[in-house]
Amino acid sequence: MPVRVRAKPPGEFMRDHMVAAGGIDYPQSMYRAYKTYLKAQGLRDGCSRASWSKYIWLANKMGLITFDHAEAPAYWNAIENGVEVPVAYTRESRPQAPSPRHYYRIVNPTDSRWIRLEASYRESIGIEVPPAFPRVPIKAAPPPVKKPPKAKLPKPAPAKPPRVVKPKPPTAEEKVQPYEERIGLILAALSELETEPTLEKVAEIEDGLIILGEDVLEVAEKARGREKTLLSNIAVRWRTAIEEMPLLRSSVQRVQAAETKTERARAEAALRAAVRVVAEDLSILPPEERGEKRECQTQLIS
Repeated sequence: MPVRVRAKPPGEFMRDHMVAAGGIDYPQSMYRAYKTYLKAQGLRDGCSRASWSKYIWLANKMGLITFDHAEAPAYWNAIENGVEVPVAYTRESRPQAPSPRHYYRIVNPTDSRWIRLEASYRESIGIEVPPAFPRVPIKAAPPPVKKPPKAKLPKPAPAKPPRVVKPKPPTAEEKVQPYEERIGLILAALSELETEPTLEKVAEIEDGLIILGEDVLEVAEKARGREKTLLSNIAVRWRTAIEEMPLLRSSVQRVQAAETKTERARAEAALRAAVRVVAEDLSILPPEERGEKRECQTQLIS
């Protein structure tokens, strides 16, 4: 929204300010007064210092104001800094600082060109300017509304994070349990061998034992403590059982080669004894009981 819709334009304010100041003032004083006026109207960025210098130049160029005299600024010691305003000083361009303060005097407060300062200058140099929009009566800025203070609510207590229960690490028996289950499957296959004595079944049992042994030996190298003891026990049982596989294979071959019922009955008895030997090698038994049963079964097989 243009500044002039809510407040006076720079030219009109410059005229009113200089009339109120006695017809004479310097640009910085006029600029500060205009900024204060804009803030009172609720505007923050209505005019910059460079824009105000432009309006001063326009008013001086059109003869609405004229240079009156120069004075040293109050915050600058002209004599100490080597610059003193001479008696017959005339206005000149001094881009370097410090410089004297230039005072201007208003020439004609009733001139209509004050209202549209920039447009009036363009008309004076022959540039076509569109007509101005109708003026809207300036409304006083509404008084600032104070917001009611916010009620301070008690801060809720921070929620406690849920307690995470860490699962207990598996015991040595739980780690070894999968290998015991695989031994159970081999034992089930041995019991089936008694009813279906085939060399394919023997080869399947032997392959299962070999794979089991490789896995157990690999894990036992990295195990510690109780787990290593249990894995070593399985490894000992596995080695004993794998050594009996030739006996099991020969017992199956004897059953398949039997021609008479008597020979087959003897061969099946020897097969059952061989199956029990391998099964006991894989099972967990005290050494004394295992030795006694092995002697009896060896006699049956022979």
